[in-house]
Amino acid sequence: MHFVFLENSIDFTSSSLNFKAIDSFQRALIHFCKELVSRNHKITVFNNTSSNKKEDGIDWVHLSEISNLPDDPDVFIVCNDTNFLDVTIKAKLKLFWISSTINISNYRGILINLLKNKFLILYHSDNLISNLPHNFEYIPKIKFKIGVNNDFFKNQSFNINNCNALVTSHPLKGLDWLLDIWINIISLKIPWAEVHIYSHTLYKKSFVNNIKINNLKLKLFKYKNNGIQIKKPEKENEFIQTLSNYRVHINPNDEASPFPFSIVESQARGLPIVSRENSVIYDYVYHNETGFITNDPNNFAKKIMDLLTDNSLFLRMNSNAKLNNKINNWKTEVDSFEKKIYENIIHR
Repeated sequence: MHFVFLENSIDFTSSSLNFKAIDSFQRALIHFCKELVSRNHKITVFNNTSSNKKEDGIDWVHLSEISNLPDDPDVFIVCNDTNFLDVTIKAKLKLFWISSTINISNYRGILINLLKNKFLILYHSDNLISNLPHNFEYIPKIKFKIGVNNDFFKNQSFNINNCNALVTSHPLKGLDWLLDIWINIISLKIPWAEVHIYSHTLYKKSFVNNIKINNLKLKLFKYKNNGIQIKKPEKENEFIQTLSNYRVHINPNDEASPFPFSIVESQARGLPIVSRENSVIYDYVYHNETGFITNDPNNFAKKIMDLLTDNSLFLRMNSNAKLNNKINNWKTEVDSFEKKIYENIIHR
């Protein structure tokens, strides 16, 4: 089958995994396409690539050339951008992949384009779908779970002599709350502990046009001697190795994420999670088994300190996390995806 994806975000191809840190969804798309190629499907991705090329069996083509597509694909997938729902492409199956919150200010226009062009909605987050206007319930849908790169599942011993925690949170979603806990509780009781915050925005030395982020940068600088470090995000293969230097992945975000990529990857690697409650976190973390979920600041701090100092607790949760049956590799998830695609093509 021929799958055509349209993704309008940044300049990337599959080799980008080896050269730079890219957003989670772009990484997921690359691994998804590579798994489809391994099953002898033809894959074309139209995006903002700076030069057309073929990598890992995937044709990467600038989206301006989509009108030059020589043949009608079997499956056409628009990734989250409602501006491309009226692109004139004939396909046996058209999917609109909702991967993050979409602007529904013109939801009637979006709905009309979905119906007129016979799109099905592809989604991996019930929370995203539940937030759509009720009219969207009339659009047929396919649920598709995101997979995890196999390299995250490979066994590798953790350095339990380290007393490090990591955060990969959006800088405006709960980080200020976490810093107060770290400064006022954790750093006082375990002064040698460190928390490493991976963030493009915070790593940049210059200030930005956002008062909250600038205030956060000033606060981080003020308390840099409390074990708080800002890290530049790493490319995927390096970050997989880096995870072995941590004892806990902290999630201070109490808002539901469409898909908490970094949490899922840490669980696959065997890293325990301490998270605030939100509407999706229980879908990926077993409370008291592969991590802890709590909104209480004192309990939140206690669970982090327990994982940083109690080797037996860390090793138990590390073992449990690797067995987390809510987390699957791409092969498993694409098996399910293929079946649903074939069923929908046959019955249309």
